[in-house]
Amino acid sequence: MSDLNYDDIMECLDVTVRPDGIDGSGSYKFVCRLEHKGHQSYEQSFGLYFSTDVSIVEVPGDVDAQARGNHVTFRRYNQMSDNGLVEVWIKLSASEQPEVTGITDITCLPEEEGTEVRVLGPVQKAIYERRSIRSYKPDMLSKNLINQIMQAGTYAASGMNRQSSVIIAITDKSVRDRLSALNAKIMGDEESDPFYGAPVVLAVLADKDMPTYVHDGSLVIGNMMLAAEELGIGSCWVHRAKEEFESEYGRQLLKRLGITGNYEGIGHLVLGYADTEKKSAEPRKENYTYYIE
Repeated sequence: MSDLNYDDIMECLDVTVRPDGIDGSGSYKFVCRLEHKGHQSYEQSFGLYFSTDVSIVEVPGDVDAQARGNHVTFRRYNQMSDNGLVEVWIKLSASEQPEVTGITDITCLPEEEGTEVRVLGPVQKAIYERRSIRSYKPDMLSKNLINQIMQAGTYAASGMNRQSSVIIAITDKSVRDRLSALNAKIMGDEESDPFYGAPVVLAVLADKDMPTYVHDGSLVIGNMMLAAEELGIGSCWVHRAKEEFESEYGRQLLKRLGITGNYEGIGHLVLGYADTEKKSAEPRKENYTYYIE
């Protein structure tokens, strides 16, 4: 089978989801629309992230679905022809109205040689589709979503696995606004909001006693950016955390949390629901990659 480039992969199988109300038993119904291009497929799979934990009530007979927390994986055993279109429904139970926050692991099995074609795994999808968002809705994220994103940061690589970083989630609006004002003053534009209206700010600091502390903290932020993208959450790296946490107010925040040691601010990751259309990626520059063979 010939190699697939990124554009070919994106065009192979497209999955979109829409809510379809609540049935008589109180189950939440969602309809998944699968549009297939490129080759015939006799099996398709994908995953959905929801804003809250869910349980599966019912799915069609040709679909196998498994729920783990707020993540549901689907596998459909039925042929789709080139340029085919099908809709798959699922009924879920949850403590509150669930919202779809991410679509992942889109995969299809073509008839050609029965070989699996990996359309896009969640990491690759997040890498290719992530953009910096600079306008946010005021709606607060659930603590469950924030925890998932922070957890991804805690699994970032670090020098000798020293895990030199700490992550502070700031959802208190008064603290968030005061940090924004301090950041704007440091930047020299006191009329601006450097956090772009985002309701959540994740501040990452790292222990300066570790020789790799800047790299460690940067990898933490990178992991969290990709996790946010996978979950359908907008994000943007904002600088000047170093100056913020060298200020009296920044030191007070650390003391309030019981954080002691030689910590330096590496950066902020602001989070929220995007209030702007995501831009297309700029073309990659020439001479970006090289081989020594």
